[in-house]
Amino acid sequence: MSKKSRIQAYRSKRIHHIIGLMSGTSLDGVDGVLVEIKSDEGGQPSTITVLDRESIAYTDEVRHRVNDLCIPGKADIADMNTAHCGLAHWNAAVVNELQRRASVDIDVVGMHGQTVWHEPQGTWFPLPEGNTLVRATLQLGNPQVLAALTDLPVISDFRSADMAVGGQGAPLSPSIDHLLFAERGKGVAVQNIGGISNVTILPKDKGPAEIWAFDTGPGNMIIDAVVGWGSEGTLRYDDEGRIASEGEVDRALLASLMEDPYFAKKPPKSTGREVYGAAFTSEFIQRAVVRGLDYADIVATATAFTAQSIVDAYRSFVLPYTPLDRVVVCGGGARNLTLLAMLRGALDAEVVSSTTVGVVDTDREAMAFALLAHASMMGLPSNIPSVTGAQKEVVLGTITMGQL
Repeated sequence: MSKKSRIQAYRSKRIHHIIGLMSGTSLDGVDGVLVEIKSDEGGQPSTITVLDRESIAYTDEVRHRVNDLCIPGKADIADMNTAHCGLAHWNAAVVNELQRRASVDIDVVGMHGQTVWHEPQGTWFPLPEGNTLVRATLQLGNPQVLAALTDLPVISDFRSADMAVGGQGAPLSPSIDHLLFAERGKGVAVQNIGGISNVTILPKDKGPAEIWAFDTGPGNMIIDAVVGWGSEGTLRYDDEGRIASEGEVDRALLASLMEDPYFAKKPPKSTGREVYGAAFTSEFIQRAVVRGLDYADIVATATAFTAQSIVDAYRSFVLPYTPLDRVVVCGGGARNLTLLAMLRGALDAEVVSSTTVGVVDTDREAMAFALLAHASMMGLPSNIPSVTGAQKEVVLGTITMGQL
C-alpha cells in the first residue's frame, strides 16, 4: 500500500489505535501508552482512552551517555549519531511489548524522542538572505529505525514545524489537557512536573481556543541532580520527597534563585536543560555548600525552588486573568509529597494528582503525542499559536511510513 493510500485508509476510520511515546528531560527512560481515539467525521477527537501502558527505564550507562550530549563542550558528534539510532531501539522495546499484548491492530506510533537541545529564542546562523536568528530543537530517536523494528508508521519531530513559523515549539500538550481535565464551572491549571515544569490553563467554561500554556521553569531536573550528587549516585530522585521533608529551606538562597530572568519573561515562553541543566545545578550546589547547607537542606531548597517558580508564574501570568479552582499535577513531580505540600500551602486552590482524577500521572505526555500523531495523520493543525507564539497554525510532525 502506498503512503497516500495508507493515509487515506487512516482518515476513513473513526476509531484509531495509536501508541504514544515520551522520553522526558529527566532522562528516566521511555513511557508508552496504547490509546483508542474516537473522532468525528472531520477527524477531531471526541474521546481518548488508555488501553495499556508500558515503561522502560534507561540504564545508568545510557542515562550518562545521553546526559553528556546535553552539555556544551562535552557532546560528541559520533556519540550523538549512535544515540540517535540506539534510542530508537529503546522506543521499539516499548512499542513491541505493547504490540505483543494488544488485542487490536495498531495504526501508528507517535514518538517524541529524547530532547538534547532546545533553543526557542534562536541563534544567529548564515542563510542565503543573510545572517538571521534560527530557532532549533533536537530530539534523538531515529524514526526510520523505529519503523523498521516495529513494522509500524511513525510520526516524529513534532516541535520543528511550530518553530519554523516563529513558535517556541512548546508546550504541545494543551489539546490533551482540555480533552482530559476541562471541567464545567471550574478554572483548572494542569501542572506537569517532569524535568521541566509546564502549565496549561483551562479557563472556566472556555473552549480550546481560549486556553494557554507555558513552561514555568525547572521541575525535577535540579532536584534529581542534587539527589544524585548527595547520594554519590546511589539515588536518582527524592522518593515521595522524603529527603526534602527532613531539610530546611534556605530562604535567602531561594530568593536569589528566583531572580533568574526567565521567571519575569512573559509567555509565550519555554525552557529546558540548556538553561537549568548541569551548569546551573553545579553553581547552585556550590553556593549552597558555601552557605553551610547540608544534603537535606539543599534538596529542600531545590524542591522549594521548583514550587516557588510555579507559584510565582501563577501569580504573575495566570491569576490576574482567570481564577483557579483546581490545580492538577502530573508527571513525576506528582509523586513528590513534599513538593505537593509546598504548592498546597501557597495556592488558594485545590491541588490534586492527576491520578486522583482518573489519569495516571505518567500517562499524560505519552497520551499527548498519541493525540498529536493522530492529528498529523488526519492533516489537522495541532499547535496553538497563542500558546507557542507561532505566526499560524501548522500540521506538526514528520510521517515515516517505513516499508510500503
